[in-house]
Amino acid sequence: MRIDSLKSFKKIFDFFLFLLLAGFIWWTLLLFNTFPKKLYLNNPSETSENTGIVVLTGGKNRIEKGVDLLSKGYGNKLLISGVFMPSEIEAKFSLEKEKSELFRCCVFFDKRSKNTLENAVEVDKWLNNNKEIKSIILVSSYYHLPRCIMIFEKKITSKVKIYPKPAVQNANFRNQFFFHLRLIISEYFKVIYTIVFIR
Repeated sequence: MRIDSLKSFKKIFDFFLFLLLAGFIWWTLLLFNTFPKKLYLNNPSETSENTGIVVLTGGKNRIEKGVDLLSKGYGNKLLISGVFMPSEIEAKFSLEKEKSELFRCCVFFDKRSKNTLENAVEVDKWLNNNKEIKSIILVSSYYHLPRCIMIFEKKITSKVKIYPKPAVQNANFRNQFFFHLRLIISEYFKVIYTIVFIR
């Protein structure tokens, strides 16, 4: 009887592992094939006039990408959301006159958010205070953006169109393979959590 129970448990365990592996392969294909082709903003000029830019902090080049998009006129306002020091960010761009002026007129800071769910809640508040914004360019890392879209579509009450934009278009996978693999695996389990638990 005990042997039969162990065999049944092993079958269930093996099936669970198979589902996880199949799901991970599906997720990886979506991440590198489907999302970039169908969802990511490849041409910022596709956006409307009333566009805001939202940067979620926590990864390299995210803020730089957001400021670059703002300085090129692809958005009217920029919200930097996450845990950071605004003074450090402003100091980084203070030597560039044009970008320094942008910080005075068009850059907003959310220093409360500590995770993606809180980012979405704070962005929703910002959008409700800036009702002229009809679409947003959402800037984050390539591995983070699909989950961001899932959460933002669930939590943003304003009817805005979301254009995801990776901070770095082509990440260096060959030189940092295991680093990226770790990020993708971690994000995969966070996506499962988002699908199951976040409403």
